Amino acid sequence: MKLMDNQRLQDGISELKALIAKDEADIGKWSLNYFNNHQKRYLFDLKLIEKTYSQGKILEIGSAPYHLTFLLKKAGYDVVGVDIDPERQKNFLANAGLDIFKNNIETEALPFPDNSVELIIFNEVFEHLRINPIKTLKEINRVLSPSGKLILSTPNLYSLQNIVNLILGKGFDDPYDQFDRLEKIGHMGHVREYTIKQVRKFLKNTGFIPKQVLLVSHTPLKGMWKLISWKRKVIKGLNTFQVHVAGKAQNQSA
Repeated sequence: MKLMDNQRLQDGISELKALIAKDEADIGKWSLNYFNNHQKRYLFDLKLIEKTYSQGKILEIGSAPYHLTFLLKKAGYDVVGVDIDPERQKNFLANAGLDIFKNNIETEALPFPDNSVELIIFNEVFEHLRINPIKTLKEINRVLSPSGKLILSTPNLYSLQNIVNLILGKGFDDPYDQFDRLEKIGHMGHVREYTIKQVRKFLKNTGFIPKQVLLVSHTPLKGMWKLISWKRKVIKGLNTFQVHVAGKAQNQSA
């Protein structure tokens, strides 16, 4: 079954929008805003998954607000998710019929056997980890099958926006706003962002074999940013997101 059948995709997106509109007041507003900002990323993710995935179970880690999980399920795939607090979107999950396990990936073992998952999606979560990314990645590696793949996306520390903001004295993120998300939506904002080499080092030292790195930007720039947007087209290293595809080192499968 092809993930990117146009009619199936459009039907899934329309249904997803309708479900978001019914979501709880505060978290629903966040979910809708997130969807509007990340819809193009979801389309990119689906295409990459289609190229990467062959068969077996798909696991999305840190899957809230569950948009990609929903679209994958609508495409007919065997997908489950884990999230730190599914209760905060219980109405959405009940209406969507998704299989989501409550799990804190920084402090708990994943509720799956060794080598049992063929594709793990770890998108826009790495930058939120507060405790020990090494431990978290090793746990992800434990449940990945020997033939499986990991897709990990995270902001690019050397993006054009970050470089300009640093020059202007704004920093990369507002630390107060990032910590305040714990109160407002139930999980931490960005703790730190990484370079491509730094992420690859984490992967190589936690049992993964990096296969591919893609540098992409999903949101068109506006105003002043638009005037210099050509730079990130010419210099790919200035793009907003880094996407890593990795396999499992053979000595990790025993």
